[in-house]
Amino acid sequence: MADNNGINLSVLNPQGQPVIYNNSAAVALQVNLTNNIGSDITFATGSAASVLKIFLPYAITLQELQAMSITLAGWEFSVNATDICLQLTCTGDSSTWANGTAFDFSINGVATQASAQSGFAQVNFVRFPTGTPAQVTAPLAISKPSVPGNADLTKVLALSLDNQGLIIVSPTGDPLQNTLFLNIKNTGDTPLYNGSNMWSGSPQITASFVYGNGTGSLAPDDKSQSGPGSGSAWNIVAGLPYQQPQNQWNTTNPSAGSGAAHPQWILAPSNLNQGIIGTGANANITFSFSNIISFTPPGHTQIMLQFTGFMKDENTPYDDAVFVLDIVKQNAPATRGLFSFFSQTALYAVDQPVTSIPISLRWAMFDVASVNIITSFPGIDPITVNYPNPQPIAYDEIVITIPGVTQSTAVTITVQAYSGSGGFLNSMQFTAFIQANMFVDPRDGKVYPVVKINNKIWMAANLDYVAPSGSVVSGPEAQYGRLYTFNAALPQQTLGGGWRLPNEQDWNDLANSDSYAQLISGGSSGFNAMLNGMAISGGGLTDFGIYGYYWSSISNGSNAQYLSFSSRSSTVTYMSAGVDQQSGLSVRFVRDVN
Repeated sequence: MADNNGINLSVLNPQGQPVIYNNSAAVALQVNLTNNIGSDITFATGSAASVLKIFLPYAITLQELQAMSITLAGWEFSVNATDICLQLTCTGDSSTWANGTAFDFSINGVATQASAQSGFAQVNFVRFPTGTPAQVTAPLAISKPSVPGNADLTKVLALSLDNQGLIIVSPTGDPLQNTLFLNIKNTGDTPLYNGSNMWSGSPQITASFVYGNGTGSLAPDDKSQSGPGSGSAWNIVAGLPYQQPQNQWNTTNPSAGSGAAHPQWILAPSNLNQGIIGTGANANITFSFSNIISFTPPGHTQIMLQFTGFMKDENTPYDDAVFVLDIVKQNAPATRGLFSFFSQTALYAVDQPVTSIPISLRWAMFDVASVNIITSFPGIDPITVNYPNPQPIAYDEIVITIPGVTQSTAVTITVQAYSGSGGFLNSMQFTAFIQANMFVDPRDGKVYPVVKINNKIWMAANLDYVAPSGSVVSGPEAQYGRLYTFNAALPQQTLGGGWRLPNEQDWNDLANSDSYAQLISGGSSGFNAMLNGMAISGGGLTDFGIYGYYWSSISNGSNAQYLSFSSRSSTVTYMSAGVDQQSGLSVRFVRDVN
């Protein structure tokens, strides 16, 4: 919902999205206007009646508007052929729109043949009391409808604006340039395009903002006032603050000299970029929108991003998708210094102890001459960056590389701002949490994957430590690990990090959390239990490929308890009666979530 000088506007389809699907059956759009101007609004009637003019995306034709209707008690509906908009004229008795309440109505029969494009809806208030904004706007795109069998981009992409999309608005006569950083993250397990051959077609993202002079707008898009420093949206420049070789993209900026009615920015993958957006270290692509000057009042506005033409593989298209992100506009800081310090994410996962962790950080500052960057991780020296010619609003970035870790840990990074004379201005902190998705056995240094199930972290592979005595191999060791007697399974030294042999409660929690199919190797839980069988006390192996047996830390005299996975009955059972401690069973360690 857009906040426009005190009146909030949203225009949503039956799915609750700010989208009109083209070439589809007619639907109803729900329009919601909420009065937050701080006072009641009285509607006028008679010869000078109050009028609402409702503008839909400009690509919708007059003929398509004439097929639409609005039924609202006390208001007369018409189509304004001159302004090409829908119109409501107050015909009832003079009534009041109370502050803090909503004014709702439906636009029926909405359908269009227009091509997919971003856009917005606008409501103009004609002959309304003083204090009512002249117009309000909200995002409203035209998009292709979903198709059965297509993939869903919203399930594999996460979009965000760094620092919650903060924009510093400019005082009259003092243009302050801002930059927005848009991050698009592939949250899937494969590249965004995972075909064997290069993709075809023209996948692209169209970006647009809400235009106008009100609180709910970023900037006007008046072509006659688009010169440098004017605050026109036509001056905004999209780019790539840094380019990852595996994520090659291009940006196309609008021109006020073109025939386009409103500015739009095109973000498109290079025709050399087969995966489009990768995974792991290549799962993010960041775009910048710079030269943003906003003379509008503080408040909230939006950026709309429309994805079209993307493919999952050679045979599976993605449905078109629309994402709307909030932008927060604030007044300039009262004093010099930092006003934001941020990163793409606060969580960094590693699964090998030799993997270094690059933490990308950006900060925004107001008239700062130098910064000092201090990292809490041992062995990383402070970094000083100087700015000989401080700017009113400036941005900078740095990558802090954390060496490999074996335990999950929090790293706090502090940036301190100084004036040209060395005077301290202020400081900000960012805390990154490094999640070590591994167990490193201190006895031999072997690394094992882990999985979180409920409130515990489990080894996701069988132990393969060559104990001084009491361990044997039953199958391919790299896959199945080893079998251990009960004494060999119990660690004779601390494993660190709270790792231990599971007790009865641990195993029962696991068995109750997921089914046999989910816990067995290849199952959705990620536990990957192996059917490693058992080494019989006194010699010999049995049940390989049929049963998986795992030691518990609980002993019963000469026996010890264990967990059994049965492929015959597809069950997981905790065996409290136990088995001879001289038998050989598989081992997993577990720890509580820190």
